[in-house]
Amino acid sequence: MKTDVSLPQFEYSTPQQWTALDDQLIARLQSDPGLQDAALAAPTPLIEDYVNLGFEIEGVPPLSAGSSRTANFASVSPSYYRVMGIALLRGREFNREDIYASPRVTLISESFAQMYFPNQDPIGKRIVFAFPPAQGVPREIVGVVADIRDVSLNRAPGPIMYIPYAQGPFWGADILVKTSLSPSSVAAAIRHDVAEIDKDLPVSDVVPLADGLRASVAEPRFRTMLLGLFSVLTLVLAAAGIFGVISYSVSYRTHEIGIRMALGASRGNVLWLILSQSARLLLIGLAVGVSAALVFARLLSNLLFGVGPADPLTFAAVAFLLAIVAFAASYIPTRRAMRVDPMVALRYE
Repeated sequence: MKTDVSLPQFEYSTPQQWTALDDQLIARLQSDPGLQDAALAAPTPLIEDYVNLGFEIEGVPPLSAGSSRTANFASVSPSYYRVMGIALLRGREFNREDIYASPRVTLISESFAQMYFPNQDPIGKRIVFAFPPAQGVPREIVGVVADIRDVSLNRAPGPIMYIPYAQGPFWGADILVKTSLSPSSVAAAIRHDVAEIDKDLPVSDVVPLADGLRASVAEPRFRTMLLGLFSVLTLVLAAAGIFGVISYSVSYRTHEIGIRMALGASRGNVLWLILSQSARLLLIGLAVGVSAALVFARLLSNLLFGVGPADPLTFAAVAFLLAIVAFAASYIPTRRAMRVDPMVALRYE
């Protein structure tokens, strides 16, 4: 579940006030028997836009003019990674000792480490980015966490740098709650806990994260469903076309089949001949079709998630279906032709 708690700036005017209230709220939510865990985040992945910040690495020369090192930025509480299920790969996570008066620290994503610290251990390195508070103060990298798709499901994970919420609080942040309760029960619990701290604070947008995720992918999902519908229709038309062409070509050879059987060919030999020739045509068609599909599938890669554009299972399933259609189109008219008396077949036009 996600909710937004915005603090009135005339009443909560300092970062210390924001942090104190948010610490109280998280502590209350985590102690609520109906809720499993809670965290703060600004922003929330996939639901809100990230801020992309430029930064420098201490001891490393800046990039040439016109280019800079950049990464997405998020301010989160220590429990954020636990609530969101983001794995710690190296170092440590944030803890309660990472407060405003403590040395500045940061966590980075795996993509960040691979992009800016290739073949290096980033733990202990220091980066500087221009963002208040403590603007321009070096921050030590204390951990590396797994990548997440922060902007969109159809975009590869990009570099992210995280700071403790206590060292970079916002006057408005998202409350993330991990729970198995119904949305209405969670909303009531959050509103009750907020009212216990300050009854005048507004609580808005209490929605399951899954709803926000569905909303963020609604448009690409519709496009994918529409494309899938047309793909199924295309597959049906292709199967019908293959069946019709091969069936007609085999039926047209009834005269030839009669001659072969009149000359002493066995039913098995005739059947094998027709099926093998049809299989040869099918293999040529599949080779051309699969090659073309592999090329054009690259154009659809941005609509796919969790599956590659050259998914072998999909290609194998389609090829198997078309092979079954071609086999049936060859077998059925061949069996019918072999049941015809050779003398009748010889007169067949």
